[in-house]
Amino acid sequence: MSVLLSVPIAELDVALCVSSGQVFRWSRVDEDWVGLAGDQMLIVRPRGSRWSLQGSNDPIALFLHLFRMEVDLKQVHTQLLRCDARWEQWLNQLLGLRLMRWVSAQECLFSFLCTPANNIPRITGMIERLCDRYGEPIGEWQGRLWRSFPSAETLANADEEALRQIGFGYRAKNLIQVARTLQAREPNWLDELRTLPYWEAKQELMRLPGVGAKIADCVLLFGLDQPLAVPIDTHMWQAVAKWLLPDLAQKSLTERTYRQIVDWFHERFGTWTGWAHQYLFTAHLLASKS
Repeated sequence: MSVLLSVPIAELDVALCVSSGQVFRWSRVDEDWVGLAGDQMLIVRPRGSRWSLQGSNDPIALFLHLFRMEVDLKQVHTQLLRCDARWEQWLNQLLGLRLMRWVSAQECLFSFLCTPANNIPRITGMIERLCDRYGEPIGEWQGRLWRSFPSAETLANADEEALRQIGFGYRAKNLIQVARTLQAREPNWLDELRTLPYWEAKQELMRLPGVGAKIADCVLLFGLDQPLAVPIDTHMWQAVAKWLLPDLAQKSLTERTYRQIVDWFHERFGTWTGWAHQYLFTAHLLASKS
């Protein structure tokens, strides 16, 4: 099914959103963007000032969910500037950037387990090889068979050496162990973390094999709708030390300095923390590529 949405370009820059480290299963095919979420596929095609959507089930609902279209972007900008005027330069630079939302917290967790000591192109490749090997067919489009993200049950039974052969390295063991841990928990354990306070939910996630503060915050922010999460990787650490807290420039990223940054964002932005983080992170990510 193909439908048209009247979404102004200024309200959404799909290319910027999907290349900013928030999601990994998006591909550019000619002028289209093809996104996969769980067992759904969404094709987003620009048509003047509108977005044309194509996909299985309900493409409009999926589109609105993934890009948090229920959030007024102008209000986001107003609130961030009210909290800290320095964000103006990044807001102006990143018009149309939105905080994305995963369909599956489980897929979000497994995907971000691939991110330590890695970069976005390599992460994307790893995840696609994982889906090609273990995912179920979703459908064919543009001469390619697109597959779903594998279930926890499938990954729990995966062979560690087979995962290493497709580029997972030491991450293969963590992926399998987390899948087996989830299998042993209550079926809705992961999703129910969204009902807990931020610090409590984060500690629960960090009990999983291979899940540190940064991965936990990514899962909370993108997969569990936790607005207080502040994922801090190399880009974020460098951005904060360079542009916000220069006293950190001579220090290392430790548990203590990580907590210092999180507390700073909470005090400055409150429930707008996640949005503030994404603009700062993306600004530094793009600056590092220029």
